[in-house]
Amino acid sequence: MWVRIGTFLVKDGAAEALRSTYVTRATPLVRAAPGNRGALLLEPVAPGEPFIVMTLWETRAAGDAYEASGTAAQVVGLVREYFAGPPSLRSYESSSVL
Repeated sequence: MWVRIGTFLVKDGAAEALRSTYVTRATPLVRAAPGNRGALLLEPVAPGEPFIVMTLWETRAAGDAYEASGTAAQVVGLVREYFAGPPSLRSYESSSVL
């Protein structure tokens, strides 16, 4: 499995709008991509900590194809206005099974 993790701080007062946009508009785009196994928005419980978005892919090729398709950029574009700074993106391989 291929896992992409994005982290970012959110502007004060923008958490609800970010949550709504991600759940209703961004998640369906990610989930429709071939090879996607899940998309999660993780919200911090401590003030000042970053939000995390995690996408799960059957293979690295599926995750790379999603990135290359322009859909990843479209998804970021939907929520970028809520960022309080630049996002960070990391990739991981996992042998865990869902």
